[in-house]
Amino acid sequence: MNMPDRVIFVSDWHLPPEHTAKTDAFVRFVDEVCANAARVFVLGDLFNAWVGPRHVVMPGHAAALDALKRLAESGAKVVVLRGNRDFLLDQRTLRPYGLELSPGAWRGEAGGKNLMLSHGDELTENDRLHKFGRAVMGNFPVSTFVKLTPLCVSWMMAAWCRWVSMKRRTRRKRKKLQPAERRVRAEFEAGADIVVIGHWHEAKLKTDAFEQAGKTFVMLGECTESGGVYAELSDGTIKLVRITGEARSEEMCEEKKCCKKPEELKGKPAECSTEQVKKCHGDEKDHPCVKEPEE
Repeated sequence: MNMPDRVIFVSDWHLPPEHTAKTDAFVRFVDEVCANAARVFVLGDLFNAWVGPRHVVMPGHAAALDALKRLAESGAKVVVLRGNRDFLLDQRTLRPYGLELSPGAWRGEAGGKNLMLSHGDELTENDRLHKFGRAVMGNFPVSTFVKLTPLCVSWMMAAWCRWVSMKRRTRRKRKKLQPAERRVRAEFEAGADIVVIGHWHEAKLKTDAFEQAGKTFVMLGECTESGGVYAELSDGTIKLVRITGEARSEEMCEEKKCCKKPEELKGKPAECSTEQVKKCHGDEKDHPCVKEPEE
């Protein structure tokens, strides 16, 4: 039986076309973690690349879509947003699986809260090349041409785009690749109680975000075969939950009260080895995640 106020948010699985351990992890997540949810929102980059409807026959993609179809048939409303990796997804492809496509940001009420949901890359204001590339590839003539090319050719094009993206990311400082606070504030001012985004692969939860009383800003983490982070809204409260493997999960605390690198966390922050602390935080003498908060 679906719980009417339980809403799940997840993003950035980057599922490959072949059936891998990551595919199995996603299927377990859908079958176990998302069970009984009234709504499930996939906030983009479900697939590592998507260049046309022919991808539904690929073993990894087929298994993922079949899992979401079972979830939809159980009574859950499943909404999929486009990401920068799978922005060529279309409603015609998803409709047979009982899934709803949101081509842009999703705004509406769920779980008793007004929500603004987005993949997140469109909230940046200083990555002009990324915006230009997405605009060009999303252009109808270009996207139609890509969909009509032989699958092997279009897949090579997608692989090249991913390579360029990763090279650019390693050359740029992370602080330049952050969602614009001004854009998030504007959503709060427009009536959103909670803003949830993916894309950045950094799990964060901020209450009273950006000095906006009663407003919550959530960034979802990347999901892999060994774990990940998703958000759950229930009884009017949203929380981040860490997947610890085999679909088990445990609640995370707020950004300022817990791990600053949750995607690297294996147990509890206090249990991190010296090597792990150095990997995450550099040459800091003390572990910043376990420091007592200053009064």
